[in-house]
This record gives sequence, C-alpha cells and structure tokens, in this order.
Amino acid sequence: MELGRAILRLEKARRELLNIDPGDKEKLLAASRKVDRLVTEYYRLKYGFKTAGTAAGR
Repeated sequence: MELGRAILRLEKARRELLNIDPGDKEKLLAASRKVDRLVTEYYRLKYGFKTAGTAAGR
C-alpha cells in the first residue's frame, strides 16, 4: 500500500512540474527537488531499504 501511495504522490508532483512556467526557475527547482525526494522514497519502499526518516509530507 505504501508503494502505491508513493507512486500516486510521484505522479502528482510530475504533473505539478509540467504545469510550471519554464521561466520560473525557483518553482522549477523546488518541484524538481520534490520529484527527486519522491523517486528516492519510491525505491526505498520498493527494495525495502531502511531509513532514518522519509520525505513524507514535505
């Protein structure tokens, strides 16, 4: 279930990234960092890596 939730959050962040004006570098960087965190979280969940904490809710 957590893996499915991570996929949904990643897709939502991807759509957000696509809707940002390419000239707004600050928003692009923030959305890109969010996608990076979610991709990392997805792989941690998928392969069962232990972490001190997750990026959930950020």
